[in-house]
Amino acid sequence: MRYRIPYRRHLTGAITAAVLIANVPTAAAQFMLGQSRMASGIDEAVKALGRLPRLTGISLQAKRRLVEFIMGNTLFVITHEMGHGVINEMNMPVLGREEDAADSFAVVTTLQMTSGLSDRVLVEAAMGWILAGDRVRRQRQPLAFYDEHGLDLQRAYNIVCFMVGSDREKYKQLAEDTKLPEERQESCVWDWKNTAWSWDEMLKKHLRSADQPKIAVTVTYEEDEQHAAQIQVLRHTRLLEAFAEHAADRYAWPKPFTIEARSCGEPNARWKKRVLTLCYELAHEFIELFVAYSGALPRKYRSAAE
Repeated sequence: MRYRIPYRRHLTGAITAAVLIANVPTAAAQFMLGQSRMASGIDEAVKALGRLPRLTGISLQAKRRLVEFIMGNTLFVITHEMGHGVINEMNMPVLGREEDAADSFAVVTTLQMTSGLSDRVLVEAAMGWILAGDRVRRQRQPLAFYDEHGLDLQRAYNIVCFMVGSDREKYKQLAEDTKLPEERQESCVWDWKNTAWSWDEMLKKHLRSADQPKIAVTVTYEEDEQHAAQIQVLRHTRLLEAFAEHAADRYAWPKPFTIEARSCGEPNARWKKRVLTLCYELAHEFIELFVAYSGALPRKYRSAAE
Protein backbone atom coordinates (compact mmCIF):
# COMPACT_ATOMS: atom_id res chain seq x y z
CA MET A 1 0.00 0.00 0.00
CA ARG A 2 2.00 2.93 -1.30
CA TYR A 3 0.05 5.79 0.22
CA ARG A 4 -1.00 4.23 3.48
CA ILE A 5 -1.60 7.10 5.89
CA PRO A 6 -3.19 6.93 9.34
CA TYR A 7 -5.67 9.74 8.69
CA ARG A 8 -6.32 10.33 12.36
CA ARG A 9 -2.88 11.90 12.22
CA HIS A 10 -2.38 12.86 8.58
CA LEU A 11 -4.89 13.99 6.00
CA THR A 12 -4.23 13.89 2.31
CA GLY A 13 -3.68 17.35 0.92
CA ALA A 14 -4.39 18.30 -2.56
CA ILE A 15 -3.45 19.04 -6.07
CA THR A 16 -4.95 18.80 -9.47
CA ALA A 17 -4.56 15.92 -11.88
CA ALA A 18 -2.76 17.93 -14.51
CA VAL A 19 -0.04 15.44 -15.47
CA LEU A 20 1.63 17.94 -17.81
CA ILE A 21 5.38 18.27 -17.45
CA ALA A 22 6.85 18.85 -20.91
CA ASN A 23 5.46 20.97 -23.74
CA VAL A 24 2.69 18.84 -25.23
CA PRO A 25 0.09 21.27 -26.69
CA THR A 26 -2.39 18.55 -27.67
CA ALA A 27 -2.36 17.00 -24.23
CA ALA A 28 -2.75 20.44 -22.67
CA ALA A 29 -5.75 21.21 -24.83
CA GLN A 30 -7.38 17.90 -23.99
CA PHE A 31 -6.90 18.35 -20.27
CA MET A 32 -8.25 21.88 -20.41
CA LEU A 33 -11.36 20.39 -22.00
CA GLY A 34 -11.53 17.99 -19.09
CA GLN A 35 -11.28 20.95 -16.71
CA SER A 36 -14.18 22.61 -18.48
CA ARG A 37 -16.30 19.52 -17.93
CA MET A 38 -15.30 19.51 -14.26
CA ALA A 39 -16.39 23.12 -13.86
CA SER A 40 -19.75 22.45 -15.50
CA GLY A 41 -20.43 19.66 -13.00
CA ILE A 42 -19.70 21.69 -9.88
CA ASP A 43 -23.29 22.93 -9.54
CA GLU A 44 -24.58 19.35 -9.53
CA ALA A 45 -21.88 18.38 -7.04
CA VAL A 46 -23.00 21.23 -4.78
CA LYS A 47 -26.56 19.87 -4.88
CA ALA A 48 -25.30 16.40 -3.99
CA LEU A 49 -23.39 17.71 -0.97
CA GLY A 50 -26.47 19.63 0.12
CA ARG A 51 -28.15 16.32 0.94
CA LEU A 52 -25.66 15.60 3.72
CA PRO A 53 -27.07 16.36 7.20
CA ARG A 54 -23.64 17.67 8.24
CA LEU A 55 -23.96 20.51 5.73
CA THR A 56 -27.52 21.68 6.33
CA GLY A 57 -27.68 25.35 7.13
CA ILE A 58 -24.54 26.50 5.33
CA SER A 59 -24.82 28.81 2.35
CA LEU A 60 -24.69 27.86 -1.31
CA GLN A 61 -21.45 29.82 -1.62
CA ALA A 62 -19.96 27.88 1.27
CA LYS A 63 -20.96 24.56 -0.30
CA ARG A 64 -19.34 25.61 -3.58
CA ARG A 65 -16.16 26.52 -1.73
CA LEU A 66 -16.25 23.12 -0.05
CA VAL A 67 -16.66 21.33 -3.40
CA GLU A 68 -13.55 23.11 -4.67
CA PHE A 69 -11.70 21.99 -1.54
CA ILE A 70 -12.78 18.38 -2.07
CA MET A 71 -11.86 18.51 -5.76
CA GLY A 72 -8.44 19.93 -5.11
CA ASN A 73 -7.58 17.49 -2.38
CA THR A 74 -8.92 14.52 -4.33
CA LEU A 75 -6.93 15.48 -7.40
CA PHE A 76 -3.76 15.75 -5.37
CA VAL A 77 -4.32 12.30 -3.91
CA ILE A 78 -4.64 10.64 -7.30
CA THR A 79 -1.76 12.63 -8.79
CA HIS A 80 0.42 11.61 -5.84
CA GLU A 81 -0.58 7.99 -6.38
CA MET A 82 0.11 8.36 -10.08
CA GLY A 83 3.58 9.45 -9.08
CA HIS A 84 4.03 6.06 -7.41
CA GLY A 85 2.65 4.43 -10.55
CA VAL A 86 5.05 6.28 -12.84
CA ILE A 87 8.02 5.46 -10.60
CA ASN A 88 7.16 1.78 -10.41
CA GLU A 89 5.86 1.13 -13.91
CA MET A 90 8.68 3.06 -15.59
CA ASN A 91 11.34 1.59 -13.25
CA MET A 92 12.62 5.00 -12.20
CA PRO A 93 15.33 5.48 -9.58
CA VAL A 94 14.37 7.33 -6.40
CA LEU A 95 16.89 9.22 -4.30
CA GLY A 96 15.37 9.63 -0.87
CA ARG A 97 11.87 8.68 0.23
CA GLU A 98 9.44 7.63 -2.48
CA GLU A 99 6.61 9.47 -0.68
CA ASP A 100 8.53 12.73 -1.07
CA ALA A 101 9.14 11.95 -4.74
CA ALA A 102 5.43 11.29 -5.30
CA ASP A 103 4.59 14.62 -3.64
CA SER A 104 7.05 16.51 -5.82
CA PHE A 105 5.70 14.75 -8.92
CA ALA A 106 2.21 15.96 -8.08
CA VAL A 107 3.29 19.54 -7.42
CA VAL A 108 5.53 19.85 -10.48
CA THR A 109 2.89 18.29 -12.69
CA THR A 110 0.30 20.79 -11.62
CA LEU A 111 2.48 23.88 -11.68
CA GLN A 112 3.62 23.24 -15.21
CA MET A 113 0.03 23.22 -16.38
CA THR A 114 -0.23 26.93 -15.48
CA SER A 115 -3.97 27.57 -15.48
CA GLY A 116 -6.35 29.36 -13.17
CA LEU A 117 -7.82 26.07 -12.04
CA SER A 118 -4.41 24.60 -11.22
CA ASP A 119 -3.58 27.69 -9.15
CA ARG A 120 -6.76 27.35 -7.12
CA VAL A 121 -6.30 23.64 -6.60
CA LEU A 122 -2.73 24.06 -5.44
CA VAL A 123 -3.91 26.56 -2.88
CA GLU A 124 -6.48 23.98 -1.74
CA ALA A 125 -3.58 21.56 -1.39
CA ALA A 126 -1.61 23.80 0.91
CA MET A 127 -4.73 24.73 2.87
CA GLY A 128 -5.60 21.06 3.29
CA TRP A 129 -2.28 20.26 4.89
CA ILE A 130 -2.45 23.37 7.09
CA LEU A 131 -5.86 22.30 8.38
CA ALA A 132 -4.58 18.78 9.02
CA GLY A 133 -1.69 20.23 11.03
CA ASP A 134 -4.09 22.44 12.96
CA ARG A 135 -6.23 19.43 13.81
CA VAL A 136 -3.18 17.56 15.13
CA ARG A 137 -2.26 20.56 17.28
CA ARG A 138 -5.76 21.09 18.69
CA GLN A 139 -6.26 17.42 19.48
CA ARG A 140 -2.76 17.24 20.95
CA GLN A 141 -1.87 14.24 18.86
CA PRO A 142 1.79 13.16 18.92
CA LEU A 143 3.84 14.03 15.85
CA ALA A 144 4.91 10.93 13.93
CA PHE A 145 8.51 11.83 13.15
CA TYR A 146 9.12 8.20 12.17
CA ASP A 147 6.44 8.14 9.43
CA GLU A 148 7.38 7.59 5.78
CA HIS A 149 5.56 10.84 4.93
CA GLY A 150 6.58 14.33 5.93
CA LEU A 151 4.67 16.15 8.66
CA ASP A 152 1.48 17.92 7.58
CA LEU A 153 2.86 21.44 7.81
CA GLN A 154 6.06 20.41 6.05
CA ARG A 155 4.01 19.11 3.14
CA ALA A 156 1.96 22.31 3.10
CA TYR A 157 5.05 24.49 2.95
CA ASN A 158 6.61 22.31 0.26
CA ILE A 159 3.63 23.11 -1.96
CA VAL A 160 3.81 26.82 -1.17
CA CYS A 161 7.58 26.81 -1.70
CA PHE A 162 7.33 25.25 -5.15
CA MET A 163 4.60 27.69 -6.12
CA VAL A 164 6.63 30.68 -4.96
CA GLY A 165 9.78 29.29 -6.56
CA SER A 166 8.04 28.88 -9.92
CA ASP A 167 6.80 32.49 -9.98
CA ARG A 168 7.68 34.58 -6.97
CA GLU A 169 5.72 37.66 -8.01
CA LYS A 170 2.58 35.72 -8.93
CA TYR A 171 2.44 33.92 -5.59
CA LYS A 172 3.72 36.76 -3.43
CA GLN A 173 0.40 37.09 -1.58
CA LEU A 174 0.24 33.36 -0.88
CA ALA A 175 3.74 33.54 0.62
CA GLU A 176 2.61 36.39 2.87
CA ASP A 177 -0.60 34.63 3.87
CA THR A 178 1.29 31.51 4.88
CA LYS A 179 4.12 33.49 6.49
CA LEU A 180 6.84 31.94 4.34
CA PRO A 181 10.07 33.75 5.36
CA GLU A 182 11.75 35.98 2.80
CA GLU A 183 15.01 34.03 2.86
CA ARG A 184 13.12 30.78 2.27
CA GLN A 185 11.29 32.34 -0.66
CA GLU A 186 14.67 32.99 -2.28
CA SER A 187 15.86 29.39 -1.86
CA CYS A 188 12.52 28.09 -3.14
CA VAL A 189 13.47 29.32 -6.61
CA TRP A 190 16.36 26.84 -6.74
CA ASP A 191 14.24 24.05 -5.23
CA TRP A 192 11.64 24.52 -7.96
CA LYS A 193 14.12 24.68 -10.85
CA ASN A 194 16.04 21.64 -9.66
CA THR A 195 12.96 19.50 -9.01
CA ALA A 196 11.15 20.47 -12.22
CA TRP A 197 14.28 19.81 -14.28
CA SER A 198 14.83 16.46 -12.59
CA TRP A 199 11.31 15.20 -13.34
CA ASP A 200 11.49 16.50 -16.88
CA GLU A 201 14.74 14.61 -17.50
CA MET A 202 13.43 11.39 -15.97
CA LEU A 203 10.14 11.46 -17.88
CA LYS A 204 11.44 12.35 -21.34
CA LYS A 205 11.67 8.83 -22.64
CA HIS A 206 8.33 7.81 -21.13
CA LEU A 207 6.16 10.45 -22.81
CA ARG A 208 3.79 9.13 -25.47
CA SER A 209 4.52 10.32 -28.98
CA ALA A 210 1.70 11.26 -31.35
CA ASP A 211 2.05 8.04 -33.34
CA GLN A 212 2.02 5.73 -30.32
CA PRO A 213 -1.27 4.02 -29.38
CA LYS A 214 -2.81 4.99 -26.06
CA ILE A 215 -2.76 2.43 -23.27
CA ALA A 216 -6.19 1.93 -21.73
CA VAL A 217 -6.86 3.57 -18.36
CA THR A 218 -10.21 2.36 -17.04
CA VAL A 219 -12.34 4.15 -14.42
CA THR A 220 -14.75 2.20 -12.22
CA TYR A 221 -17.13 3.18 -9.40
CA GLU A 222 -18.37 0.83 -6.72
CA GLU A 223 -21.98 1.56 -5.78
CA ASP A 224 -22.36 2.39 -2.10
CA GLU A 225 -25.48 3.82 -0.47
CA GLN A 226 -23.56 5.14 2.51
CA HIS A 227 -21.34 7.30 0.30
CA ALA A 228 -23.91 8.29 -2.31
CA ALA A 229 -23.14 12.02 -2.04
CA GLN A 230 -19.40 11.50 -2.39
CA ILE A 231 -19.98 9.30 -5.45
CA GLN A 232 -22.16 11.99 -7.02
CA VAL A 233 -19.47 14.63 -6.48
CA LEU A 234 -16.94 12.45 -8.30
CA ARG A 235 -19.32 11.55 -11.10
CA HIS A 236 -20.64 15.06 -11.73
CA THR A 237 -17.23 16.71 -11.76
CA ARG A 238 -15.71 13.85 -13.82
CA LEU A 239 -12.45 14.16 -11.93
CA LEU A 240 -11.40 10.58 -12.46
CA GLU A 241 -12.38 10.48 -16.11
CA ALA A 242 -10.44 13.65 -16.93
CA PHE A 243 -7.45 12.29 -15.04
CA ALA A 244 -7.61 8.93 -16.84
CA GLU A 245 -7.88 10.55 -20.27
CA HIS A 246 -4.91 12.74 -19.62
CA ALA A 247 -2.77 9.95 -18.12
CA ALA A 248 -3.43 7.78 -21.17
CA ASP A 249 -2.61 10.61 -23.55
CA ARG A 250 0.47 11.77 -21.69
CA TYR A 251 2.50 8.64 -20.94
CA ALA A 252 3.65 5.53 -22.79
CA TRP A 253 2.50 3.09 -20.11
CA PRO A 254 3.86 -0.45 -20.45
CA LYS A 255 0.49 -1.99 -19.52
CA PRO A 256 -3.15 -0.91 -18.94
CA PHE A 257 -4.29 0.02 -15.43
CA THR A 258 -7.45 0.89 -13.55
CA ILE A 259 -8.59 3.81 -11.42
CA GLU A 260 -11.22 2.56 -9.00
CA ALA A 261 -13.38 4.51 -6.57
CA ARG A 262 -14.82 2.42 -3.77
CA SER A 263 -15.42 2.07 -0.07
CA CYS A 264 -12.36 0.86 1.85
CA GLY A 265 -13.45 1.08 5.47
CA GLU A 266 -10.97 3.91 6.04
CA PRO A 267 -10.01 7.22 4.39
CA ASN A 268 -7.17 6.19 2.12
CA ALA A 269 -5.74 5.94 -1.39
CA ARG A 270 -3.10 3.68 -2.89
CA TRP A 271 -1.37 2.38 -6.00
CA LYS A 272 -1.00 -1.40 -6.05
CA LYS A 273 -0.67 -3.92 -8.87
CA ARG A 274 -1.70 -1.41 -11.58
CA VAL A 275 -4.79 -0.31 -9.68
CA LEU A 276 -5.10 3.21 -8.31
CA THR A 277 -7.69 3.05 -5.52
CA LEU A 278 -9.49 6.12 -4.21
CA CYS A 279 -11.58 5.48 -1.10
CA TYR A 280 -14.95 7.21 -0.68
CA GLU A 281 -14.15 7.73 2.99
CA LEU A 282 -11.49 10.20 1.94
CA ALA A 283 -14.06 12.71 0.65
CA HIS A 284 -15.87 12.43 3.99
CA GLU A 285 -12.61 13.26 5.76
CA PHE A 286 -12.12 16.34 3.58
CA ILE A 287 -15.62 17.54 4.45
CA GLU A 288 -15.13 17.04 8.18
CA LEU A 289 -11.70 18.65 8.16
CA PHE A 290 -12.79 21.75 6.29
CA VAL A 291 -16.06 22.31 8.15
CA ALA A 292 -14.46 21.79 11.56
CA TYR A 293 -11.14 23.59 11.11
CA SER A 294 -11.25 26.09 8.25
CA GLY A 295 -11.95 28.89 10.71
CA ALA A 296 -8.21 28.86 11.38
CA LEU A 297 -7.47 30.06 7.84
CA PRO A 298 -7.33 33.66 6.61
CA ARG A 299 -10.88 34.75 5.72
CA LYS A 300 -10.46 34.59 1.95
CA TYR A 301 -9.59 30.89 2.18
CA ARG A 302 -12.63 29.85 4.17
CA SER A 303 -16.40 29.98 4.15
CA ALA A 304 -17.80 26.50 4.79
CA ALA A 305 -17.44 26.90 8.55
CA GLU A 306 -19.26 30.23 8.60
